[in-house]
Amino acid sequence: MGTGILTKKRDVLIEKFLKGNESGFLKKYTSVLDEYFFSVFEKSRAAKKLTIAGTPFAIIALGGYGRKEQCIHSDIDLLILFEENVPPGVEAFVQELLYPLWDARFEVGYAVRNIEECLEMAFSRYDILTTILDARFICGASLIYTSFMERFRSDLSTKHLKDTLNYLFEHGEKRHFDFGDSTYLIAPDLKSGFGGLRDYHTLLWYAKIKSNIKTKRDLEYYGFLTHFEYLSLKDSLSNIWKIRNFLHYITKRKCDTLHFEYQTELAGLLGYGSKNQQPNVEHFLGDLHARMDFLKQINQIAFEDIFGSCRIKKGTTEPRPTKTDGLVIKKGRLTFVNTVVILQKPDLLLKIFLKSGLRKIPLSIEARRIVNEFLHLVDDDIKTSPACIKIFKKIMSLSYWEFNVLNVMLATGILEKFIPEFSALVNKIQYNHYHLFPVDKHSIRCVQIMNSFKEPGGSSVDTLYRSVFKEVRNKNVLLFTALLHDIGKSNPAKEHSKTGAKIANPIFKRFGFNSTEVEDAVFLIENHLALVKTATRRDISDEETAVYMANKIGKIRLLRMLYLLTVADSRATGPKAWNDWTENLLKDLFLKTMGILKKGELASKKTQRIISKKKENVLRLLKERWRKDEINSQLESMSQRYLVHVPAQSIVDHINLYRSLGDKEFIWQISKGSNSDIRTVSICGKDKPGFYSKVAGIFFLNGLDIVASQAYSLGEEHVLDIFKVKPPKDRIFEKEKWEKAENDLIQAIRDDHFLDNALDKIPLILRVSSGKKPEPNTIRIDNETSSFFTIIEVFTYDFPGLLFSITNALYRNHINVNVAMVATKVDQVVDIFYIQSIENDTKIETRQKLTQIKKAILNSLPDIIAKEGNNEKN
Repeated sequence: MGTGILTKKRDVLIEKFLKGNESGFLKKYTSVLDEYFFSVFEKSRAAKKLTIAGTPFAIIALGGYGRKEQCIHSDIDLLILFEENVPPGVEAFVQELLYPLWDARFEVGYAVRNIEECLEMAFSRYDILTTILDARFICGASLIYTSFMERFRSDLSTKHLKDTLNYLFEHGEKRHFDFGDSTYLIAPDLKSGFGGLRDYHTLLWYAKIKSNIKTKRDLEYYGFLTHFEYLSLKDSLSNIWKIRNFLHYITKRKCDTLHFEYQTELAGLLGYGSKNQQPNVEHFLGDLHARMDFLKQINQIAFEDIFGSCRIKKGTTEPRPTKTDGLVIKKGRLTFVNTVVILQKPDLLLKIFLKSGLRKIPLSIEARRIVNEFLHLVDDDIKTSPACIKIFKKIMSLSYWEFNVLNVMLATGILEKFIPEFSALVNKIQYNHYHLFPVDKHSIRCVQIMNSFKEPGGSSVDTLYRSVFKEVRNKNVLLFTALLHDIGKSNPAKEHSKTGAKIANPIFKRFGFNSTEVEDAVFLIENHLALVKTATRRDISDEETAVYMANKIGKIRLLRMLYLLTVADSRATGPKAWNDWTENLLKDLFLKTMGILKKGELASKKTQRIISKKKENVLRLLKERWRKDEINSQLESMSQRYLVHVPAQSIVDHINLYRSLGDKEFIWQISKGSNSDIRTVSICGKDKPGFYSKVAGIFFLNGLDIVASQAYSLGEEHVLDIFKVKPPKDRIFEKEKWEKAENDLIQAIRDDHFLDNALDKIPLILRVSSGKKPEPNTIRIDNETSSFFTIIEVFTYDFPGLLFSITNALYRNHINVNVAMVATKVDQVVDIFYIQSIENDTKIETRQKLTQIKKAILNSLPDIIAKEGNNEKN
């Protein structure tokens, strides 16, 4: 059989597989490859010459090909094995066997060795050893293969057993560190991550080493798995292999990481429709995470046995009693004395986790199995028992990232049995770039971060978290709130914070919290996004923002708990929700709000002290260049907000900029600062309507992305706009780019229609890939937070020229932009504008005008539609 027939047979198999008509694809594809090698060997003149010359050889499949797990683009690993010397004539056979495969674009790896070389390499390189554990005879001299495997097994069991088991253990830990826990990742690694196929392979290798098993089914026969575990393993592997094959198909290469951009297409190909209003991709990922979570438990079975076989010191195999009757420590693991004692004392199902957390001793695999099998004993009496509730509260306080008791409770099923409402979050996925973890894992991670606030931290902000945590009187309320803050996501159709507060209310009552504690918990869950939204979407340099938050929260104890919950929630969400910028904004808002709640008023005396000290510094820095009365006059024209939050040296730079303005329309200063990827553009100019919009348009025209901005008044006739801007992509000609932008802005100020061509570049339709039906453009108006400004929030998808498009629409409707900010909302961006009427510098309060503004902004934005291939069924 030549490669033409091989390729044709493979393509037929793939076509049947894609249509769902080929259940045994892996084995059948392996058989097709076997046929090719057998056919070439049978017809090969070079092979016959080698055999006649007295140098027969065996062709052996290794790795995944040896295990008969051949996926569409998997490598084909071969060993051509001789008994003693490797003759030079083998090169001709290799050319006959492999060159046609390489020409046909098959990925083939091979080695030509004798038995001694193979044995030496196997026991000096353990990555080779594991491939030999999967070795399978294809064709040739079978006695050479048999002889080799007998010697390999003999040497392994008598000389290298402990070192090999140590390798499996240590390599598994390193692999998990390098690739991450796939059950915690939205883009999991199907092969190498914790919960990937390598976890199954590790158990298989261990079973082959220990019991010389031949097939996957032997895992049950030899007692490595229970019957239920074997059936679950079979189902999990079948599904993950199916997903891996489809991933190979759509990427047209060997690919094991389920990247975000492939997930929607895969969900459609695998036939996932909507379920309970959940987008198909979320249903698909939820099922995948459940199966990978099972493979993670399979891996822990292997690690447990390896740990017991080679890592337990002699004399430690006898059970040691604990202070809790019914629980013992055996081989360094916590377990039950027997199953009878559980029937007599069902609370042991909880006590074993408490003991595990207190002693930092993991549960044995057998104990985990027993917990899962006896879940029916966790009835209403257990769930409402004050003693059991007290145990669970202690367990919550003992859950850390390094030793994760709650995760083991989740894996065994007892967590959702004890809190049935939590079951709706298990393996629930939020399909976006924003949320890194599934909801159940995220909630537990939130508890772990909350507990980490007990520990001393290295930075000043870590010290702040620790001191705030110490001030919280009822830490149980805080920990429970952390666990249940997203409980409302069980219903994706509703706003999860309010829904969650309603669901959590009876849970807190059931767990014996008093009425005040229940009210606090409900408030925290309903408002757990309030602080971070305000910090990132409002001007926190305006003291009114802190006043608004103080009025909303009302109590110091609630502010402390809400702050810690916000930090833990954001950190547990992922890097798009947590960075230094977000952390500092939250800290500033918390401290300002706390100051207002403690004093009951604006911290005006402190503000005046800050301003006075800053004025002194500015006078000192400028005394040699300007007269004191001129400087004082300039400082008096500046707003308090500006003087409080702008550093003294920057104020000096801005005054010098203003003094250099003369008769020009504007003057700007561009500084690099510590971050080479951001430029600060300080623009001093005459206060003319639409100035901000024209700056945004010029930046768009010249490919300069605005990250953030602030606007301040300098007296009655001038303004100071400060923009944070990404530099040009071509840094070599950056100076020329800024010069062109400056000339363009001069033209735009003189000619109100200069930027009309830029408007033509704004897209009419924006195609987005979000894995589900895209969110529509949305405008929200806030006239409560600020006394002087109307705040507009624009929720949309990002595109070049977004800021210009919106601000131009505002300008054409006689609206002035005073402050602009950019935040994120899952996959969308949120642009926030503090605006006033151009005519009278006041808020916009008439319904007619607000409706007009809303309509103008929506008309300025492109229509949002899903990219083809999103597979969303409407």
